[in-house]
Amino acid sequence: MQLDRYDFIEGPGNTFEFYSFGPNGLIKKLVQYQLIDDKRNIYNLAFGDWDATKNRINDKAISNNSDREKILATVAATTIVFTTRHPDAIIIAVGSTAVRNRLYQMNIAIFLEEIQQLLHIEGYINGKWEVFRKSRNYNGFLATTKSKKLNFD
Repeated sequence: MQLDRYDFIEGPGNTFEFYSFGPNGLIKKLVQYQLIDDKRNIYNLAFGDWDATKNRINDKAISNNSDREKILATVAATTIVFTTRHPDAIIIAVGSTAVRNRLYQMNIAIFLEEIQQLLHIEGYINGKWEVFRKSRNYNGFLATTKSKKLNFD
């Protein structure tokens, strides 16, 4: 997947940092893979603007920097790096709002063929995980390496 993206740097604690640049200036973004289930090696993908005053990711910030696709491509690139380093990881991503969840779903659908060459993608709907299909409205998303066997029973 050769999409235009921002350069990023890897930081401590499974974090990746990059800067969005657009009409609203330079905005620091952070992606963090947070271990939420060490038995099954499940990580939450947290993403948003860095809030220096609260020293945390603000996943509800709206930057309006006219670079949404480039930002999402950058987040996707961090997922590839992370899963390369942690091939047994299961990554869960849920938008902080329904609108963001829909945005993530639309971008996964647009690039599904390219994504599926690198990762296995599932969507959460009606209380269960299923292989991602373009025609569904999911409540969350899951990504693993293609070789990872899933078992949520």
